[in-house]
Amino acid sequence: MIQILSLPARLILVYVALYFLFPNFFLKKKYAMFVFLYTLLLIFVTVFIQRVLFFHVVQPNYLQNFETSNFFVVTEIMNTLLDVNIAIIIPLGYVFFKSWHATNQKTIELENQQLNSIKEEEFIYLKVEKSLQKIFLKDIIFIESLKNYVKVKTTNREIVAYKSISSIEEMLTNKKFLRVHRSFIVGLNFIDSFSPSKLILKGISIPVGRKYKDEVKDVLGYF
Repeated sequence: MIQILSLPARLILVYVALYFLFPNFFLKKKYAMFVFLYTLLLIFVTVFIQRVLFFHVVQPNYLQNFETSNFFVVTEIMNTLLDVNIAIIIPLGYVFFKSWHATNQKTIELENQQLNSIKEEEFIYLKVEKSLQKIFLKDIIFIESLKNYVKVKTTNREIVAYKSISSIEEMLTNKKFLRVHRSFIVGLNFIDSFSPSKLILKGISIPVGRKYKDEVKDVLGYF
């Protein structure tokens, strides 16, 4: 019965702290205000709820040998305060953990997004005449072999560089490229439609070589 009579103060403390103070102050990084309001809440439920029930109900009916005549006994109030405060340790700790875990997950997701963004900004240098041209991998639509040269078609330009298609294939560590023919490498993001014999990229038809047909079908999911 004593424990049942202790529930109102504990429940009010836990629910107000978790569902009002925590989301409105702690999660918004208003830590000083959170501590201040939590302290006021703790004092309120201790003095005006728990202490009232204890002094007027518990002591007269269940603890006659420990009755005190003074409501505002500091030691009794402090004991009551500590007793009420214990009720919130586990639930508040759990909420703190959930909040930390959620923040940690958001940090990981943000890092992954940044990493993906960095990967999308990967680039290579190709020699065009007497200069090196920077080409971002995300912009490459397709690469065509011209014997000792390659033609690189991007979203905003077309260049011819002195390079073999095999050597440029080794430079493309990004998994968004696929060799579909001995003379063609395509950017997967730019494929509009495909069949076992050809691909359409930005309105341009690219043949699929017999040697690469099975890999093309596997990568693109053609059944």
